[in-house]
Amino acid sequence: MFKIPEKIEYVIEKLNKNGFEAYIVGGCVRDILLSKIPHDYDVTTSATPEEVISVFDHTVPTGIKHGTITVLIDNEPIEVTTFRTDGEYHDARRPDSVKFVRNLKDDLSRRDFTVNAMAYNHKNGLCDLFDGQKDLKNKTLRAVGDPETRFKEDALRILRLFRFASTLDFEIEEKTFNAAIKCASLLKKVSTERVMAELKTAVLGENFKVIKPLIDCGGLSFIGIDTCPDFDLIKNHSDKPNLCLYLLLSSEIKCDLKLSNKEKSYIEGLNKLMPMPFDTKADIKRCLAISNEEITRDFLALKNTPNTLLNEILENHEPYLIGHLKITGNDLLERGIKGEKIGEILSELQQKVIADPTFNTKAKLLKEIM
Repeated sequence: MFKIPEKIEYVIEKLNKNGFEAYIVGGCVRDILLSKIPHDYDVTTSATPEEVISVFDHTVPTGIKHGTITVLIDNEPIEVTTFRTDGEYHDARRPDSVKFVRNLKDDLSRRDFTVNAMAYNHKNGLCDLFDGQKDLKNKTLRAVGDPETRFKEDALRILRLFRFASTLDFEIEEKTFNAAIKCASLLKKVSTERVMAELKTAVLGENFKVIKPLIDCGGLSFIGIDTCPDFDLIKNHSDKPNLCLYLLLSSEIKCDLKLSNKEKSYIEGLNKLMPMPFDTKADIKRCLAISNEEITRDFLALKNTPNTLLNEILENHEPYLIGHLKITGNDLLERGIKGEKIGEILSELQQKVIADPTFNTKAKLLKEIM
């Protein structure tokens, strides 16, 4: 069952040959047990960061303070982290200090959920000290140890809980759920970037409706999400990430969410289209003219309207932009038209061509301005 990539196996075996324990750990083990292909592999080891560096020829101390060394195997980066226990948490996000240990159990005990607290290597097999495999079978998310302690240590774990519940379509164990809701106010201490990163993934999950209690208790009000979106509508469009984000935010960006320029442009563009008509080709061309193909397609999807007319416009290369006109600003300059008047005339001609594509000839357009 456990087929480990060759370079990951090489790292584990080399650490073993040098007298250290080493395992794949966390999400990659979970995904393999779920018959999914892991996005990446994390290796945990009894070797200290300095010992890891001594074992391999090419390393980068990417997170040496917290025990993480990036090992480069044929220029492929592999993160190797020392077994550790965490010190106190004063910011509900990161430990004030870490202590490197030689015992795998101590390391697994600090992790968030039982399904993420399993380790594996070919020599020792699966190390599952907290019944993570049983929880996977039962499709249950349960905190390792005391859930309230886990969430107070790192509030981001609250969002990770709901993200996993959404994307894996799992249920949340009652004690873990209650602790997450109780600690929800701590999310304010998490950076907006990390919050949005979790939500952008969660919103695409099969079971995103699971997040409703977190919204209802005000856990996300600090980023402007204080009412529940239309969960069924989001589920119907789970193949459209930008549209799901739009629906989650109820179309309104209420604070600085650190969205990308593309995401902001998408939300603003879709907002512009929402009041527009969409019954004729001319209507859809006007939508395209003030947005783009993706936004227009998603607008039509929200309106439960087929893409037939849109596809015809694009396949036939029908004009709808000023740049599609058979005349340019230079043609107007040659006829003594200057300044803002050029833009005004081109915009008027654009609307005529949108209404009637046969009007888009140089002769007809020039005749219109004479």
